[in-house]
Amino acid sequence: MSARPQIGIIVGSTRPVRVGRPVADEIAALIEGAGADAVMLDLAELRLPLLDEAMPPASGVRSNPHTIAWAERIEALDGVVFVTPDYNSGYPAALKNAIDYLKHEWAGKPAGIVSYGWAGGAAAAAQLSAVLTYIGLALDEQGVQLAFEQGDFDESMRLADPTAFVARSIEPLRALVERVVAASSAALVDA
Repeated sequence: MSARPQIGIIVGSTRPVRVGRPVADEIAALIEGAGADAVMLDLAELRLPLLDEAMPPASGVRSNPHTIAWAERIEALDGVVFVTPDYNSGYPAALKNAIDYLKHEWAGKPAGIVSYGWAGGAAAAAQLSAVLTYIGLALDEQGVQLAFEQGDFDESMRLADPTAFVARSIEPLRALVERVVAASSAALVDA
């Protein structure tokens, strides 16, 4: 482990035009500013296939190279921030798949949820929170919900100004990141 906490940012959307990556890039700067190293884990880039292991994740038996690599990346983290859109009142299948690949690697890691959508991603955050709590992450109870407003998008449906979009919620985001970093730092000291 590094002297600085390693905080993963898992970008849950894999769509070609998406909000998640620009938001995650802004969160990375907040993590660095809070004294930790940001580790970008963009599911669109990782391209995990649908769960294809013969043994259940709780067994800890990994046979596919992509599963072994994913497990090693998550094991190396001290904390995680999940960035998720709200798709039809839920979070994306790619994010659920990535979570379901593993079991023990998630246990006890400090984590936070940043959701986004026209209603701030509240339904997606609630579903994701239930799953993350069930598998044993030390989930921060105060996730951050980023609500879209008219004018946030250009004609191609890309965020017109990601920095301005994130800036509307900068204080709650900074507070969430600082709590995840502090919890991760405390876990490093205790280890």
